[in-house]
Amino acid sequence: MFKNILICSFVPENNEHVFENAIEIAKKFDSNIVSLKCIHEELPTFALFHTKSEKKKKEQLTKKIQTAFDETEKIAKLHNISIKTESVFVESLSEHVSTFVNKNEFDLFIPDFTPPSDITLHEHKDIVNKIYKNIDCPILTLK
Repeated sequence: MFKNILICSFVPENNEHVFENAIEIAKKFDSNIVSLKCIHEELPTFALFHTKSEKKKKEQLTKKIQTAFDETEKIAKLHNISIKTESVFVESLSEHVSTFVNKNEFDLFIPDFTPPSDITLHEHKDIVNKIYKNIDCPILTLK
């Protein structure tokens, strides 16, 4: 039923609740999991390039994401679940995720409902709603 499951987060940390539920579904249906972290790309301070401090911030964020992915992969391996991880920095979260879901033909989409620090909960709900309207697979929202 759910052969390919996508967990999507807009923050670098893992939401254990979302991941634990995805693992349980994957065990039940012998599914594969893809964990996608989409981080909103901040516009550069100067129009054409990022400053050194902006680059350093992005590097630290990338390391934080990789640490979370390493933890996720260990847990999935313990449960014999196949998992792929990917992180991207994008300007439009909803547009990128919608395209990614439709291109990869997922059977279930599970968004993390933890909003990034730079947007409000209402804006985050709008992003998830836009994704929902543009994808062809079921969506499972967990709080």
